Amino acid sequence: MTLSGTHLDRLRTLLRRRPSAAWRRFLALALALLAASTTFWPDVGHPAVVASRDLPAGVPLDAADIRVVSLPAPVSGAFTGTDDVVGRTLTSPARSGVPLTDFDLSSGASDLASVAVRLADQGLADSMRVGSRVDVVSATAEVLAEDASVRETRGQVVVLTLPRRNATRVAAASLDHALAVTLR
Repeated sequence: MTLSGTHLDRLRTLLRRRPSAAWRRFLALALALLAASTTFWPDVGHPAVVASRDLPAGVPLDAADIRVVSLPAPVSGAFTGTDDVVGRTLTSPARSGVPLTDFDLSSGASDLASVAVRLADQGLADSMRVGSRVDVVSATAEVLAEDASVRETRGQVVVLTLPRRNATRVAAASLDHALAVTLR
């Protein structure tokens, strides 16, 4: 081995040497400790409240229905704590693990009602699914309710969850004749 005056030559000489067994063991131990310590690092994701199980529309939420998870990216309108969600009512069904947003929840249990509506178009009733959003239209082309959520379908009868102020109008109109809906 020759002694060289440049730093680059000294580095090349050190890299050509085989590390000792003690050095390799120390390096292996340091890497193992680093890997083990990463499991204890806090998650740096974005907290969001999600449904802990599948929930139907119109259900007032309690602590057992929700949980907080960490997501890699923020969700617009999502809640970060359970205190903001407990006691509020779902306006549409929620899947387990899906973030709940301000659009999915009403301010309280008293402002929603469910109404059974007989639809004029059987084909449309067959294509609607739970969670679909619809506008309810009377026979005189008057819009009785906007953005109602389909809670249940049974043949030509559909159960809709909508604001209570519109529910009585929809229920009264459905007594006389079948109603039409427009899908959103």
